[in-house]
Amino acid sequence: MQPAVQIDVDEASGIWRTDGLPMVYVPRHFMVNMHKEIEKTLGRDAYEAMLDRSGAKSAFFWCKRQSELLGASERDVFALYLRRLSERGWGRFSIEQLDLDQLAAQVTLRDSIYVLESEGQAAAPTCYMFEGFLIGAMQFVCAMRGIDPQAITCREVQCAAMGAAECRFEVSCVLTD
Repeated sequence: MQPAVQIDVDEASGIWRTDGLPMVYVPRHFMVNMHKEIEKTLGRDAYEAMLDRSGAKSAFFWCKRQSELLGASERDVFALYLRRLSERGWGRFSIEQLDLDQLAAQVTLRDSIYVLESEGQAAAPTCYMFEGFLIGAMQFVCAMRGIDPQAITCREVQCAAMGAAECRFEVSCVLTD
Protein backbone atom coordinates (compact mmCIF):
# COMPACT_ATOMS: atom_id res chain seq x y z
CA MET A 1 0.00 0.00 0.00
CA GLN A 2 1.27 3.46 -0.86
CA PRO A 3 0.34 6.72 0.89
CA ALA A 4 -2.82 8.37 -0.40
CA VAL A 5 -1.32 11.81 0.17
CA GLN A 6 0.62 13.31 -2.71
CA ILE A 7 3.95 14.82 -1.66
CA ASP A 8 5.53 17.43 -3.89
CA VAL A 9 9.22 18.12 -3.22
CA ASP A 10 10.78 21.39 -4.36
CA GLU A 11 14.06 20.41 -6.01
CA ALA A 12 15.79 23.69 -5.13
CA SER A 13 14.81 23.94 -1.45
CA GLY A 14 13.89 20.36 -0.55
CA ILE A 15 10.60 21.57 0.98
CA TRP A 16 7.87 18.94 1.00
CA ARG A 17 4.30 20.08 0.26
CA THR A 18 0.97 18.34 0.57
CA ASP A 19 -2.29 20.07 -0.33
CA GLY A 20 -0.19 23.11 -1.21
CA LEU A 21 1.17 23.48 2.34
CA PRO A 22 4.72 22.83 3.57
CA MET A 23 5.11 19.60 5.55
CA VAL A 24 7.73 17.86 7.66
CA TYR A 25 8.13 14.08 7.70
CA VAL A 26 9.34 12.77 11.08
CA PRO A 27 9.53 9.33 12.71
CA ARG A 28 6.56 8.44 14.93
CA HIS A 29 8.77 7.73 17.94
CA PHE A 30 10.26 11.22 17.68
CA MET A 31 6.82 12.84 17.70
CA VAL A 32 5.60 10.74 20.63
CA ASN A 33 8.80 11.19 22.66
CA MET A 34 8.75 14.95 22.08
CA HIS A 35 5.09 15.04 23.11
CA LYS A 36 5.82 13.15 26.36
CA GLU A 37 8.84 15.31 27.24
CA ILE A 38 6.98 18.58 26.68
CA GLU A 39 4.09 17.29 28.80
CA LYS A 40 6.51 16.31 31.57
CA THR A 41 8.27 19.70 31.43
CA LEU A 42 5.20 21.96 31.24
CA GLY A 43 2.69 19.81 33.08
CA ARG A 44 -0.27 18.20 31.38
CA ASP A 45 -2.75 21.05 31.94
CA ALA A 46 -0.47 23.76 30.52
CA TYR A 47 0.59 21.56 27.61
CA GLU A 48 -2.99 20.57 26.81
CA ALA A 49 -4.06 24.24 26.76
CA MET A 50 -1.14 25.08 24.46
CA LEU A 51 -2.00 22.18 22.13
CA ASP A 52 -5.65 23.25 22.03
CA ARG A 53 -4.66 26.75 20.91
CA SER A 54 -1.98 25.76 18.41
CA GLY A 55 -3.92 22.76 17.06
CA ALA A 56 -7.07 24.84 16.60
CA LYS A 57 -5.15 27.57 14.79
CA SER A 58 -3.51 25.07 12.46
CA ALA A 59 -6.71 23.14 11.75
CA PHE A 60 -8.68 26.32 11.02
CA PHE A 61 -5.96 27.53 8.64
CA TRP A 62 -5.85 24.17 6.81
CA CYS A 63 -9.65 23.94 6.53
CA LYS A 64 -9.99 27.52 5.29
CA ARG A 65 -7.24 26.99 2.73
CA GLN A 66 -8.80 23.78 1.42
CA SER A 67 -12.23 25.40 1.26
CA GLU A 68 -10.78 28.19 -0.87
CA LEU A 69 -8.91 25.75 -3.13
CA LEU A 70 -11.72 23.23 -3.53
CA GLY A 71 -14.87 25.30 -3.04
CA ALA A 72 -16.13 22.51 -0.79
CA SER A 73 -18.85 22.75 1.86
CA GLU A 74 -17.99 22.95 5.54
CA ARG A 75 -19.17 19.35 6.02
CA ASP A 76 -16.95 18.12 3.18
CA VAL A 77 -13.93 20.09 4.44
CA PHE A 78 -14.41 18.74 7.99
CA ALA A 79 -14.47 15.21 6.59
CA LEU A 80 -11.49 15.88 4.30
CA TYR A 81 -9.50 17.23 7.25
CA LEU A 82 -10.03 14.02 9.22
CA ARG A 83 -9.22 11.94 6.15
CA ARG A 84 -5.96 13.84 5.67
CA LEU A 85 -5.01 13.39 9.34
CA SER A 86 -5.60 9.67 8.83
CA GLU A 87 -3.62 9.57 5.59
CA ARG A 88 -0.70 11.35 7.24
CA GLY A 89 -0.40 8.57 9.80
CA TRP A 90 -1.83 10.06 13.00
CA GLY A 91 -4.39 7.24 13.24
CA ARG A 92 -7.68 6.35 11.56
CA PHE A 93 -10.27 9.05 12.22
CA SER A 94 -13.95 8.64 11.42
CA ILE A 95 -16.93 10.91 11.90
CA GLU A 96 -19.66 9.17 13.86
CA GLN A 97 -21.84 12.28 13.92
CA LEU A 98 -21.56 15.81 12.55
CA ASP A 99 -24.64 17.87 13.37
CA LEU A 100 -24.38 21.22 11.61
CA ASP A 101 -27.55 22.54 13.26
CA GLN A 102 -26.39 21.74 16.80
CA LEU A 103 -22.72 22.42 15.92
CA ALA A 104 -21.64 19.17 17.51
CA ALA A 105 -19.58 16.19 16.44
CA GLN A 106 -18.55 12.77 17.64
CA VAL A 107 -15.32 11.44 16.19
CA THR A 108 -13.63 8.09 16.72
CA LEU A 109 -9.95 7.35 16.36
CA ARG A 110 -8.39 3.94 15.88
CA ASP A 111 -4.68 3.12 15.78
CA SER A 112 -3.62 6.48 17.20
CA ILE A 113 0.14 6.98 17.30
CA TYR A 114 -0.15 7.79 21.01
CA VAL A 115 -2.12 4.63 21.77
CA LEU A 116 0.26 2.45 19.76
CA GLU A 117 3.28 3.88 21.58
CA SER A 118 1.63 3.55 25.03
CA GLU A 119 1.04 -0.18 24.52
CA GLY A 120 -2.31 0.07 26.33
CA GLN A 121 -0.74 1.12 29.62
CA ALA A 122 -2.05 4.68 30.05
CA ALA A 123 -3.56 5.97 33.28
CA ALA A 124 -5.16 8.95 31.49
CA PRO A 125 -6.35 9.65 27.93
CA THR A 126 -3.36 9.94 25.59
CA CYS A 127 -4.80 11.52 22.44
CA TYR A 128 -5.70 14.94 23.85
CA MET A 129 -3.43 16.52 21.23
CA PHE A 130 -6.20 15.94 18.70
CA GLU A 131 -8.75 17.93 20.71
CA GLY A 132 -7.31 21.20 19.40
CA PHE A 133 -7.40 19.87 15.84
CA LEU A 134 -11.12 19.09 16.20
CA ILE A 135 -11.81 22.46 17.85
CA GLY A 136 -10.20 24.24 14.89
CA ALA A 137 -12.15 22.18 12.38
CA MET A 138 -15.38 23.09 14.22
CA GLN A 139 -14.29 26.77 14.32
CA PHE A 140 -14.08 26.57 10.54
CA VAL A 141 -17.59 25.05 10.34
CA CYS A 142 -18.92 27.86 12.54
CA ALA A 143 -17.16 30.56 10.52
CA MET A 144 -18.57 29.18 7.27
CA ARG A 145 -22.05 29.29 8.78
CA GLY A 146 -21.56 32.86 10.07
CA ILE A 147 -21.69 31.75 13.70
CA ASP A 148 -19.37 33.11 16.39
CA PRO A 149 -19.67 30.70 19.32
CA GLN A 150 -18.80 31.77 22.84
CA ALA A 151 -16.67 28.62 23.13
CA ILE A 152 -15.94 25.34 21.38
CA THR A 153 -15.03 22.38 23.54
CA CYS A 154 -13.64 18.99 22.68
CA ARG A 155 -12.88 16.15 25.05
CA GLU A 156 -11.47 12.70 24.59
CA VAL A 157 -14.21 10.80 26.42
CA GLN A 158 -12.94 7.30 25.67
CA CYS A 159 -9.33 6.15 25.21
CA ALA A 160 -7.99 2.95 23.66
CA ALA A 161 -4.76 3.35 25.66
CA MET A 162 -6.89 2.89 28.78
CA GLY A 163 -8.59 -0.26 27.49
CA ALA A 164 -11.47 1.10 25.37
CA ALA A 165 -12.00 -0.35 21.90
CA GLU A 166 -11.22 3.04 20.33
CA CYS A 167 -10.66 6.67 21.22
CA ARG A 168 -13.76 8.85 21.07
CA PHE A 169 -14.00 12.63 21.01
CA GLU A 170 -17.03 14.86 21.57
CA VAL A 171 -17.02 18.37 20.12
CA SER A 172 -19.63 20.98 21.02
CA CYS A 173 -20.22 24.70 20.78
CA VAL A 174 -21.48 27.07 23.43
CA LEU A 175 -23.54 29.74 21.71
CA THR A 176 -24.31 33.16 23.11
CA ASP A 177 -27.92 33.81 23.98
